[in-house]
Amino acid sequence: MMSILFVGMICSISCADIFLVQVPVASLVGKTIGLYFSAQWCLPCVKFAPKLISIYQEIKQMLGEKGDDEDFDVVLISNDHDQESFDSYFETMPWLALPFGDPTGKDLAKHFDVRGIPCLVILGPDGKTVTKHGRNLINLYQENAYPFTKAKVELLEKQMDEEAESLPRSVFHSGHRHELTLVSEGNGGGPFICCGCDEQGSGWAYQCLECGYEVHPKCVSAAADRDSSDNS
Repeated sequence: MMSILFVGMICSISCADIFLVQVPVASLVGKTIGLYFSAQWCLPCVKFAPKLISIYQEIKQMLGEKGDDEDFDVVLISNDHDQESFDSYFETMPWLALPFGDPTGKDLAKHFDVRGIPCLVILGPDGKTVTKHGRNLINLYQENAYPFTKAKVELLEKQMDEEAESLPRSVFHSGHRHELTLVSEGNGGGPFICCGCDEQGSGWAYQCLECGYEVHPKCVSAAADRDSSDNS
């Protein structure tokens, strides 16, 4: 699959922010790959990119400490309108990218039916699609989402269900005037856009039953911690 999607030396990596170096596509074989469809003009992309960079570095460090041949990389598939925008966006990133204007980008977007950005498609070491919902998994589970497989997601969902048992059934959140009720995915919890961090969510959520306001449980906790520190 990897050889079908990529041909030749089409990936570039920023080298000391001075010039671009082409690397062979063969270097991606055997790795878990994230295809990151994004653009500098897209506000959600600009907000998500720093989070993805942080998680990427955490995963790379984790794999390095394991000391085996397992590896992870990301390839930026830019939807920027000009070379200058692409360059300034890409130079902030620690991973690979398709060169600006490469028609392969449109082919990949069509192949994976990308309908909006940011979008993170995960390919397994065998080149097969693992998930098209990498962004959502990153938001929910951070570096723990790796390697993004169905088995790993099921394990994380089970852990989330167990953790939810210790959460309060209702809370008041600083960003909303009504009481919020803890709901599961099967009872109105997802998918949703968190009103606290503006990112995707699914599974458990705190929801206002009056107006539909929803936040991740972690965002409510973060707000509660901040309020506690402000009052101390």
